[in-house]
Amino acid sequence: MATYISDDPKLLDELFRKDGEGQLLVGYETGKEKPHAESSYMLYPANPDRQDPVYTFMALFSQQSIKAKYSAFVPNTRLEIYSFPKMTDVPAISGDISKKEYINQVLLPYIREKGLAPLISTNLRNVLFAQSRSDILMISGELPKLTTQQLDELVHFHQKQDELAARYDYNPVYKLPLHAVETSKGILFFSDTKMGREGLKSFYQQLSGNYFWVHGELGPVRQYNVNCLSDDICPLVDACYRKNPQSGKGEYDFDNAVFSKEAFRDRKQWKLAFETDMEPSASEFLRLNEFAGCPASRNNADISKLLYLMENGFKRDIINDPDFGYRNVFQEYVTRIDDCINGQSSGPDLSDVLDDMRWKAKNILLTDFDVRGHRTLERTLNDRSVPFLINGTDAGEAMRQALLEGKWIYCPQISKSMPDLHFLHAEKTCNRVMAYTKSPVNKTVYQEKNGKIIPYVPALKKVSKTKRNNSLKM
Repeated sequence: MATYISDDPKLLDELFRKDGEGQLLVGYETGKEKPHAESSYMLYPANPDRQDPVYTFMALFSQQSIKAKYSAFVPNTRLEIYSFPKMTDVPAISGDISKKEYINQVLLPYIREKGLAPLISTNLRNVLFAQSRSDILMISGELPKLTTQQLDELVHFHQKQDELAARYDYNPVYKLPLHAVETSKGILFFSDTKMGREGLKSFYQQLSGNYFWVHGELGPVRQYNVNCLSDDICPLVDACYRKNPQSGKGEYDFDNAVFSKEAFRDRKQWKLAFETDMEPSASEFLRLNEFAGCPASRNNADISKLLYLMENGFKRDIINDPDFGYRNVFQEYVTRIDDCINGQSSGPDLSDVLDDMRWKAKNILLTDFDVRGHRTLERTLNDRSVPFLINGTDAGEAMRQALLEGKWIYCPQISKSMPDLHFLHAEKTCNRVMAYTKSPVNKTVYQEKNGKIIPYVPALKKVSKTKRNNSLKM
């Protein structure tokens, strides 16, 4: 059917110069109080080789149905066919006027003036609504009499499309490229419209705000530019924008439900724009904020500065920054380091001063904050909201407490990939629970059984006895 629709302007020009009868396919949006996109206005000649205009109408409708499938919303478009006795009497469209202006300001007023009725008339939204259901059959392009429930659902469908139209500034065409953001939870898709860009910014602001949170995104996070629309992607574009049921206002919600879990292995038209491993370090945090254009919160700014001092030892700009919450704590080091550099120090040398500064930054980070990747052992083991996995199973309360008390713990299997590891011990000097292959010397070892910690007694190895043969050997 698509072969009966042509955008060739010559065919339209020939139709308007036709001295006899002719037919026009017209598409336009209803509701003058709302702005309408130019793409919603259509003007086509009926195929002169076809006697029945239904062929051309169905081709146009099929084209617009497919178009709506890949659009931000379904326009409130009315598709109609008009027959004119003499085409030369119809005001022709000129090259210096858009189809939208011509249809609204010239053609439709002319049709109303002449009292012409359309041969076929249908509303695109109504037809797509009916197509989505098995209990509604269109009659000559119009809806049949609907039940109360069907009518309520139709009204809701129109309202939803009107809300989407307002969000996208009444332009149904998605602007490419799309922005796909891949996280450990799945993938989000954002359009390149104003609303989509606001969503992308909101996502990164939330990602930055929760960067050091112990329950935050572990990464990696990748952003791609996607220059195509497909059946599987379209329903996911800007899906994180929702109406708050309490306030009635639209807002972005990045809960697990809006992340697509699809693999999307075919990424030939996906171009990588940014990637971060979300390492809880100052450099990676600042790199994310620089790419996304997100301002750091006061809390995160202090954490990133402490991490920098812990990782690198000294940076004058950080310590002298008036917004640094621990500026006064580290101010003395500026003088001490200057004295070391200028040979005026009678105390520790430069490397000792830098080590002392790193230790102080680390101590503040561990005591004043709870940072992902930089937690004290006590916080890690006492936090039941964060799994502590032993052979894929979260450790129970008794196991956690025993490790905190410094007990050595025997486990039949700690990791499937490393079957020789059997002994656990909390090393508080590095804030880690370490796994070992051999039992500690002169240390009591425990094990967990039925939720209780009891002394571990190694199983005795069975010695196989070989039956002695006393027969005479030749």
